[in-house]
Amino acid sequence: MAEKITCNDYRKYFIENHDLSDKVSGIHKKAYEIASDNRKFEIENYWKRANYFWLFQVSVFTGYFYSVTADAAKNSYLTDNPVIIIGITCLGFLTALAWYLSNKGSKQWQNNWEEHVNLLGEGIAGPLYKISINESSWSVSRINELVSLFSVFVWILLGIKTLLTLWAGNSLVFIAYFLTISLIFFVFYFWGKGLGDYKEVQWYR
Repeated sequence: MAEKITCNDYRKYFIENHDLSDKVSGIHKKAYEIASDNRKFEIENYWKRANYFWLFQVSVFTGYFYSVTADAAKNSYLTDNPVIIIGITCLGFLTALAWYLSNKGSKQWQNNWEEHVNLLGEGIAGPLYKISINESSWSVSRINELVSLFSVFVWILLGIKTLLTLWAGNSLVFIAYFLTISLIFFVFYFWGKGLGDYKEVQWYR
């Protein structure tokens, strides 16, 4: 079980331990540098991951709509290969869900290092990251997160539309579809989390 520490404990570990003032001063500065570097690293990785999933989603959307529009005119795709189009919608749902959860995970790690920078930076660079000239603004990362969540629901609706087109009177197919996307969701949700077995000190504010 991870040990929980308070904000005061955090300050004691890195900033205010006067018994080891010289050593702690070095730890303080080094910790600030590491936290600042990791913050930049997480921001860069956030948008790299976002671009990766954007491309994946565009590819799956292209495959879906090409299959429907190009072959539906011949009445061949939806009649001869119905399982493939359902597979495409499930793949779209899977990658959209992975995109959304990756966005949330990346943002949590970014916030983690920003909290470290905010506390450690007070004695080095002042409250630099706590001061903004804007009273309020739009969050680019949150908008990206909402787009990924919207994509999840779009794929669910496209799957339902496809099922209604192919198997309108077959309830078993609908049950199988929702069981499939439910299984995908639970696998990602319960097995996609990190730090579950982390044994070192953790900071919970």
